[in-house]
Amino acid sequence: MNRRYLHTIAAGLLAGLSISSANAEQAYWVPLIQKSESTHTASAPAGRENWYGFSPDGLGMPLVLYGIYSSRQSIHVLAYILTNRQIIEALARKAQDGVTVTVVVDYGESIQNDRDGYIRRGLLYLAHSGAQVCSTAAFLRMHDKSMVIDGRSVQDGSINYTGAGEHSNSEDAVLEWNDVDTAVGFEQHFQSRLATCRPL
Repeated sequence: MNRRYLHTIAAGLLAGLSISSANAEQAYWVPLIQKSESTHTASAPAGRENWYGFSPDGLGMPLVLYGIYSSRQSIHVLAYILTNRQIIEALARKAQDGVTVTVVVDYGESIQNDRDGYIRRGLLYLAHSGAQVCSTAAFLRMHDKSMVIDGRSVQDGSINYTGAGEHSNSEDAVLEWNDVDTAVGFEQHFQSRLATCRPL
């Protein structure tokens, strides 16, 4: 492969990345997500839509939080590890407001390797706020990072629910609004992991 050909491929890839970033920045929902960072309120769109964001670019974790803020009935969370204080606080507020919040975490990473109890303290705070929180040791790693929101929308992607997932790692997050078929599949997956859970 000659050098000119490689340069052409690289230029094409960079152009594609620029278009992708520009599309995200110009999307109508970006200001809604940014506003929710201060109001801690959100509304799901009426129709079937996909929203997305990236970290540490600044939109990944706010997108995750927007999904939580939008919930009215239930949030079912699978989390390899859950230490992001904003997420914990948002889930706790929802539980206190009567939303059914259920969280399954990986036992090995979140409990067994939690040497100083920091992770457990956050999870217990969430549980004391009214959420159901448990851990599973049924897998080498339960590496899921996903939420089923109100039984009809799904948040997924690579993003870990941690400070590093927000500020340090290169991550992606997607909100699949009102995609009932996908939500049903993710809910079945969630229930299968919940069935293997143990109390904290």
